[in-house]
Amino acid sequence: MARLYDAIEPEVVSMDMLQNAVESLRADGENQVVPKEDKLDYSAVNSLRLDFRSILRMENLWLFSNLTKLQMDNNIIERIEGLDTLQKLTWLDLSFNNITNIEGLDTLTELTDLSLYNNRITNLENMDTLKKLNVFSIGNNQVDDENSIRYLRRFDNLRTVCLRGNPFASKPDYYTFTIAHLPQIHFLDYKLIDEAPREEALKKYEIQIQQLITTEDQDREKDKKADDKKKQHQLHKEAFVENMDQNQLFTAMFKDDSEGQKLLLVPGADELVAQIEEKFVAIVHTMFEFGLKEKETRDKEIDDFWICVNEAKDENTRRAAVIVDEFKEYRTQLFAKEDLEQQGVSPGVAAEYDDALTNLRNKLMALEIALVDQLEETIQTFERNLGEMVSNFTESMRANFGLLRELQAFFNESIINLCVAAVERYMKNELDDEFPDEIRDLFADKDTILNACQTSDEIHRSKLDQREDEMFSRISNWLTTMVDNIHEDEEYNRNRKRIIEISRLIDYLRADIEDM
Repeated sequence: MARLYDAIEPEVVSMDMLQNAVESLRADGENQVVPKEDKLDYSAVNSLRLDFRSILRMENLWLFSNLTKLQMDNNIIERIEGLDTLQKLTWLDLSFNNITNIEGLDTLTELTDLSLYNNRITNLENMDTLKKLNVFSIGNNQVDDENSIRYLRRFDNLRTVCLRGNPFASKPDYYTFTIAHLPQIHFLDYKLIDEAPREEALKKYEIQIQQLITTEDQDREKDKKADDKKKQHQLHKEAFVENMDQNQLFTAMFKDDSEGQKLLLVPGADELVAQIEEKFVAIVHTMFEFGLKEKETRDKEIDDFWICVNEAKDENTRRAAVIVDEFKEYRTQLFAKEDLEQQGVSPGVAAEYDDALTNLRNKLMALEIALVDQLEETIQTFERNLGEMVSNFTESMRANFGLLRELQAFFNESIINLCVAAVERYMKNELDDEFPDEIRDLFADKDTILNACQTSDEIHRSKLDQREDEMFSRISNWLTTMVDNIHEDEEYNRNRKRIIEISRLIDYLRADIEDM
């Protein structure tokens, strides 16, 4: 079925091969995005043919970031790889190769047409992200599993499927099973499916399909809950209060505290832990709610900032357009009196036009300077407001972490008292029946138990310190990164781009009169 390469010299996708492939398309006029007279630019290529080249491995394709069509059929490729950056790909042909597994397609979310015809594939899998898949050719492979057919039910946009040439396609019920289980497809093996056979097939597999639909609904509900949970965790993370909505922080303090776990077995510890946990979780929940509220406040400030920035840029662009339109009108009137075909532009008019161009440039530059000043003031105000919000967040959280430490100190003091009392009773043989064997060594003497309590307290305080440091470090880095990016994009990069645009406009208008 697939191509062998015992007598074929395997090739790699070299830079020379890619250049020749693009050059051949350009010579044929197929790649209109890359004009023949221009320098070769891989990022501008939208179609690429690499068929019949004895390619063994898919390499160096990351250069073609805007590729929409890739043809690599009739090679000796064994593994689908190297396609991660081709996120605009809509058409992919890997037929007549030696591929054994479907993989490496996760980022190709725009893919609508996929051909894996004539390979060595046994299972249909790893295509869940291809939501837009419309045509799928998997004929002449080794698919022999009903579950592979059922797998295709998840592709709502799938209309054409080719399965012929697979072991499963030779089974007596292949056609009826497939058209019954894939109600969304219109063509099977490139033949239109009639309604009458489909209705008969649905009746035949009615019970199985109903059970399948029930299972699919349950799976979708489970996936939805998992997705909702993931989104909620991301929201909490962006508010810097993840894992603080329940008792996660309290539980984390005891997780790596083996000595502390033993201390909790002393008489009276259960009631103490329950009392401390209730108060601890209440404080943490207050921090959690405050964090979410502060995020909403920050988000509103950010939204208002961008509205203000975009309004300023739009108004500046509108005013610049008016100035340019007025200049074009002036230019038309200026040259209307000139006999351009016979005499060209007179020296006097050329000088006047040159002065007008200088004036145009000055006006546009003045607008840009005004916008720079306006954006600078807006950014400074935004930076100050956001800084105050972050400061308010950290101050409040620091105060609450202080309350948690006070609670931990009370817990440590209380557990010490319980342990000391237990030691005294143990020495008097009053706790023989109540004392678990695993903690008897701790109660050999008072110093041993006090050391255990101290170690446990240090672990708990360390957990609180780590959580506090992480929270403050992350929100500080978030603020710094956001402000730095805004300065970079809205001040330096935008201003530089605008100045280049003005210079190119003036050069274009000046070159125009020189041509005259």
